[in-house]
Amino acid sequence: MDNVCLVTFMIATHKRVAEPEKTLAACVAQDWPALEILVIDDASTDGTFERVRTHFPQVNIVHREENQGSVSARNNILSRAKGKYIIGLDDDSRFIDIDACRRVVERMEAEPDLGIISFQTIGPEYTERMTAAGRLHGEWHCSWFAACGVAIRRSMLEKTGLFPEFFFHAYEEPDLCMRVWNAGYRALQWNEIVVYHEFSWLNRNEPRTHRRHARNEGCSIWMCCPWHLVVPLTLVKLAAQARYAAWQGWLLREPRIWVEFLWRLPRCLFHRQPVSTKTVKICLALNRLKVADRQAVWNLGDLSWRQILSGKFPPELVETELNAPTMTSKLASV
Repeated sequence: MDNVCLVTFMIATHKRVAEPEKTLAACVAQDWPALEILVIDDASTDGTFERVRTHFPQVNIVHREENQGSVSARNNILSRAKGKYIIGLDDDSRFIDIDACRRVVERMEAEPDLGIISFQTIGPEYTERMTAAGRLHGEWHCSWFAACGVAIRRSMLEKTGLFPEFFFHAYEEPDLCMRVWNAGYRALQWNEIVVYHEFSWLNRNEPRTHRRHARNEGCSIWMCCPWHLVVPLTLVKLAAQARYAAWQGWLLREPRIWVEFLWRLPRCLFHRQPVSTKTVKICLALNRLKVADRQAVWNLGDLSWRQILSGKFPPELVETELNAPTMTSKLASV
């Protein structure tokens, strides 16, 4: 037991009393022997705190009197976590395999430059993945992840910092991913690890989520990007968000996004820590291209802007996803 590294589960919950119980039961069922489970109950009034305390006495749960948002809740956990690796789940997401935690630890121990592992999500959002035939296969590097299924190397956070707390909710994951790549770590979508996401509609509001996502994306650009890219990327991203809003029928609400973004601009400048142009290129390229090879992915930062914006990548990069073995076959060859 002394040689087994501690793993921390990170879960934030808000007014979904029935969901955390299923998530926590799946955490406790993992076959990894050293687990720390930290939960933030973000001002629930439905008995969530009492129910978790009663049914899962081994869980460390903190109740907040005021709703401070999922980003603040996760930062609180990240700052207190003792685990070498932190596994983030939503209160309505859970592993489907009891050895998932073990496989994540083995992988991250084998690859010290792997900072983030994003898991495959199945459930009502992705009904096509509910059968084995419809699942995603293989792996590729990524520029974003979903907090409902992710593993984070805790030591990496000393270089990247935590999530931007004033985001409140949405877009904190791509923002962290950019800083992960800039710090010399990789972020990987590993589809062999599967999380079932219940995707409860309790407390979900899609127009509100879009507003926060678009607003925070603009904030992230001003905090992270080199100055010569800030204005063009802001215009491109806000225009893309406006097109999406128009498609959804929310376009008349877009001015509120711009006002909220401008209101937060001084705070963005105060927290500004720009990444390299090479990092921006890697992240933008990974939005268009799936690269599995751990060496080839760093070459994305050397591509020209013409190649990245046109999507005309060198053939050797395009083929890295097709030719890369899965982790299972890699381990078998060692």
